Amino acid sequence: MQNEILSLIPEYLSLGVVFYDKDGYLKYANDVAFNMFGTTMEQVLDINIYDDPNITAEDKAELKKGFNVSFETDYDFDLCGETFFNTGIRGTRKYFVTKVVIMRSEAGEVQGYLLTCEDVTEKKEQEKKIKSVQKELALALNAGKLASWNYRLEDSMFYKFDYYIENIEKRSLEFIRERIHPEERERFETLLNAIICKEELLTNSIVLRIKEDGEEDYRYCNFTYCPKEDEVGRVVVITFIQQDITEDIIYQQNLILAKNKAEEADKLKSTFLANMSHEIRTPLNAIVGFSELLSDTDEPSEKYEYKQLIETNSDILLRLIGDILDLSKIEAGSIDIKRQELNLLQLCNELYPSFQQRIKNPAVTLKLINPYSKCIAEFDKYRFIQIFTNFVTNAIKYTPSGEIVMGYECEPGKVRLYVRDTGIGIPDKKKNRIFSRFEKLDNFAQGTGLGLSICKAIADATGGEVGFTSEENVGSEFWYIAYTKVEYTEKTGLEEVEVEEDISEQDFSVFSKRLGQLNILVAEDIDSNFQLVKKILKDNDLDRAITGAEALEKARNNSYDLIFMDMRMPVMDGLEATFLIRQFDENIPIIALTANAFDSDKEAAFAVGCNHFMTKPLKKKELMKLLSDFVEEKTF
Repeated sequence: MQNEILSLIPEYLSLGVVFYDKDGYLKYANDVAFNMFGTTMEQVLDINIYDDPNITAEDKAELKKGFNVSFETDYDFDLCGETFFNTGIRGTRKYFVTKVVIMRSEAGEVQGYLLTCEDVTEKKEQEKKIKSVQKELALALNAGKLASWNYRLEDSMFYKFDYYIENIEKRSLEFIRERIHPEERERFETLLNAIICKEELLTNSIVLRIKEDGEEDYRYCNFTYCPKEDEVGRVVVITFIQQDITEDIIYQQNLILAKNKAEEADKLKSTFLANMSHEIRTPLNAIVGFSELLSDTDEPSEKYEYKQLIETNSDILLRLIGDILDLSKIEAGSIDIKRQELNLLQLCNELYPSFQQRIKNPAVTLKLINPYSKCIAEFDKYRFIQIFTNFVTNAIKYTPSGEIVMGYECEPGKVRLYVRDTGIGIPDKKKNRIFSRFEKLDNFAQGTGLGLSICKAIADATGGEVGFTSEENVGSEFWYIAYTKVEYTEKTGLEEVEVEEDISEQDFSVFSKRLGQLNILVAEDIDSNFQLVKKILKDNDLDRAITGAEALEKARNNSYDLIFMDMRMPVMDGLEATFLIRQFDENIPIIALTANAFDSDKEAAFAVGCNHFMTKPLKKKELMKLLSDFVEEKTF
């Protein structure tokens, strides 16, 4: 039987064929088998498999296990399953796939064992290399935020690349479609159909917004695609390489935004400079021109007229400078907000007379609605005054006749300031730009066009709201809502505030004699500034210091009733000089007189010991009012 079987084995067979008798002794092996094991028939003939020197003990155990055959015990089976095992051949390791068939006689007796061996060493090495490449590819894909998908048309499924084949990710077309942004699903489906139909496409990629499971936001992904065809030219698989480009898109968007902002900033800068040139030159022209005319006339009425025009334009110029300073702080994002408890009843009563004096048109009246007998709220005082001032100034500018009403309303946790007028109103085409910079209802009206934009910036910085209602040729109402702590008690009725008489020059004359007796030191390095103070206080014999060091020395060696201290002087500035004076004299009143108008400058002056803070340019009425208070109360 053995010879009959062996005669059936063709010589050209690529498999190794080995025959063992029932006792495990080698009886036959073809040349392929000998080449596999690196031996000859003479060396292994009649050698029991367990005595084969070419097979290690470990591999013999594996062979036995793989065969599931004991050559010492009779098992009734015909075929063993496929198994891998390796063996040492002359210092090398080889891998075989072996199949075992039990040979039986017609009577069913075991005659021997026929083994077929296939050398798969090269195949195993290739598999290792492929797995290594797959692993490296997987790492590269992960590092590059890439993913590989194969879309198989036969089952409409997407298969994600994974070198662990058993863990391969599989998703349906519908699943993928649901993860695509709704606005881009149709574009994706159109692309798939175009690839399947082998249409000529301009590019081999598409950018889609994808939302993964568990994520809230869509991410931008670039998909590069490549179709694979079968032997008849039909597209059967489409490979997609997915790359997350969200950060790149955001970076590009930020670049575009930065570019647009830079261009807008450059445009605003040019507009700002053009507007400032015009707005500064306009009042300055009046100040310079009428100052020259003032020196050329002796007519009292003309002098008075020129003087009023100079004062008016000086106020305009000062407001412009103040707005520019505020604008600079807004641009720098450094608006100072310092909340404090304010008595709104008292503060509005104090503001009303100053607003009243701004109205030069007799056809316009100003009213204050003060509906509370008590109102204490947390505000930044300066910003409160600034908003009210801009609202009222704007109303005065655009109200040719009728009335202007200023007031405030309170609710728990909320205060609403308002100014309404019977002016020209705002055209519909300008309503959406009313809080923009340099925006004016009348381009020929005096003013910076910055006041309302500053109010909007203050509202944003304080967490409040600002807005308006308006009807052309009927009037407007501007309002600001502050969300703040407030305590208030309502009056039984609404009351209008009587105008308080501003202190006139005649009133000051009462104090002239007493003022003239004051011994005053003026620390000022600019001659023109000193001369201005000297002219205002013409009845006083003023002492002067040009530097802070000189002021310190004179204050130490002389007795003064009052010191005007400039903050910026050579050798030693006013802050240091004041600080050092306070080391030996805590009582002498020191008034900071400076062109530095920021809140921080004011705080610094008070911190070193100044009693009062006045900004340049110096106004006679303001100075005389301060001195009259000093004469009456000896305090600031």
